[in-house]
Amino acid sequence: MQSGTIKHWNADKGYGFIAADDQSEDVFFHVSTIKLSQPIRIGQQVYFSSARNDKNQLRATQVTDTTLGLEVSEPTNIHSASYSASVPASQPHQNYRNSKRPRHSNQHKKNPLTTLISFIAIIAMAVYFFGDIKSALFDQDVINADIAPSYSETDQSANTAITGDAQIDNTIALIQQGGPYPYPGKDGSTFYNREGRLPAQSSGYYREYTVPTPGVSHRGARRIVTGGNPPTVYYLTVDHYDSFSRLQVN
Repeated sequence: MQSGTIKHWNADKGYGFIAADDQSEDVFFHVSTIKLSQPIRIGQQVYFSSARNDKNQLRATQVTDTTLGLEVSEPTNIHSASYSASVPASQPHQNYRNSKRPRHSNQHKKNPLTTLISFIAIIAMAVYFFGDIKSALFDQDVINADIAPSYSETDQSANTAITGDAQIDNTIALIQQGGPYPYPGKDGSTFYNREGRLPAQSSGYYREYTVPTPGVSHRGARRIVTGGNPPTVYYLTVDHYDSFSRLQVN
């Protein structure tokens, strides 16, 4: 399976996009493919499998979280497949399988490997959520920006190039000198502005770069998006494209 983070989610229409860790092209997903143990949210780390449809569009065929992604798979049949289609996406499928088994069946036979994998999954989830909390607190102290649904030109005067954040300033320096970047496969890739948060420009005008977040092992939710080549305008997002603040960079 591939890994990535939820980049966009439209709860009313039941679809969204995943920013994959190993490719620049975003992956479309529908609520019918979701098998998560928690509600969907922007910036959420997920694991997924994908395929292209007859229009060459990349779509996720299954989306899980860290816990479900590490489960030992079991054979399925027509009955279990039809049931899973009717179960709400937020309900783990594992709970249904357990409820169908007799309580006395094979409870004394526990696979050591399964126990070890479950233990690792619990540790991974704890580290992930602790990192997210720490990141949110850190961002709030450093960036005193107005979080709005979309970017407005009137916000330009509220930001300066001197942010006081070592990771943000270092990322700006790397952009100006042309790298090297922490995620060479993703940094410098085209930002398509699908959410329409930034002023409309021609395709290829915007580029995105990762701003590392202390305490988080993955890419996190912070990005710098530049406009022009070479860049003439810089934007900072700390919530994975939900809002932007313009940086005054000389």
